[in-house]
Amino acid sequence: MDLQPEARPRAGRAMKATMLRCVAMLLPLLLGCSQKPEAEQLRVEVLYTTGGVGDRSYCDDVYAGLVRASLDTDFRLTTRAPGSRAEAETIFAAWTASPATGPELMFTMAGLPRGTTPCAFGGRHVVELDGNDGPCSGLKTVTYRSFAPSFLAGVAAVAVSPRKKASVIGGMDIAIVNEFVRGFVAGVTYAGGAVVDTKYLSTTQIGFADPAQAQTVAEAMYADADVVFPVAGGSGMGVFEAAKEAAGRYAFGMDVDQSWLGRGVIVGSVVRRLDLSVTQAIHDEAAGEFIDGAESLGLSEAATDLVVNDVFADRVAALVAAARGDALAAEARDLAEHP
Repeated sequence: MDLQPEARPRAGRAMKATMLRCVAMLLPLLLGCSQKPEAEQLRVEVLYTTGGVGDRSYCDDVYAGLVRASLDTDFRLTTRAPGSRAEAETIFAAWTASPATGPELMFTMAGLPRGTTPCAFGGRHVVELDGNDGPCSGLKTVTYRSFAPSFLAGVAAVAVSPRKKASVIGGMDIAIVNEFVRGFVAGVTYAGGAVVDTKYLSTTQIGFADPAQAQTVAEAMYADADVVFPVAGGSGMGVFEAAKEAAGRYAFGMDVDQSWLGRGVIVGSVVRRLDLSVTQAIHDEAAGEFIDGAESLGLSEAATDLVVNDVFADRVAALVAAARGDALAAEARDLAEHP
């Protein structure tokens, strides 16, 4: 995975990126240097969404959690990035087909299917990130409330838009994506603007790994809107390119702080700390303290937020700070309507 910025960052950001690349290259070595017998060593499996590591967004955030956990916890890592839901189901079925022979922790993401026997894990523990499937023994589900930080992004979008108009690109028309969309639309409306168009790239997971299509769609949207809000994983890279090529057009990063990918066009990033959830789950499993059940995290728990690009701070930071209480109140109303 190459996390080298395409734009020239500040020295501190460059050093941080360099350190992360070095750790990433060392990760396979770190995970292969166990002092425990193989049967006693923790095994970790990760079933990524389409595109996998290298999307500079969702999957890279999960990978960062694995890197951090590897610095103080010994485990053996296996990862796969399926190209479809059917392939994901096949992979998960193969991983859980036989009983676990030692401590084993599995991560799945974004509601990827778990087959016809969804609670049959063979004695393994499973963490479903961005999923809220029904309860199972040995299953922990973690959802990230994205409405409030997306609401704040809507406020920021109106602040930088002369026409007070924005559009939205989603990877798929699914519940996880639509929570972002509802929050952004609510924030734009609250700030006196309008969302003039919303488009979804695909009916499958490929919508999160198609930057070329996203760029084409964004280029058309920028004729009527000054800002495009992409909720599309790795496809967001195409939106950033479209913004760079059109004067006075802006976008937002997603899942991690992506401002370094477009210092002059990315107003801010709606971040979700999947990395912290991954690290904590591995630590808990290694300590024999895994707890199953459902967990919901958001702005109140510092698990989600809008990180403002400092290039735009003078224009949007005060407005975003002033709207936080209203964003949380709007999120509570949305949760009541979309439990």
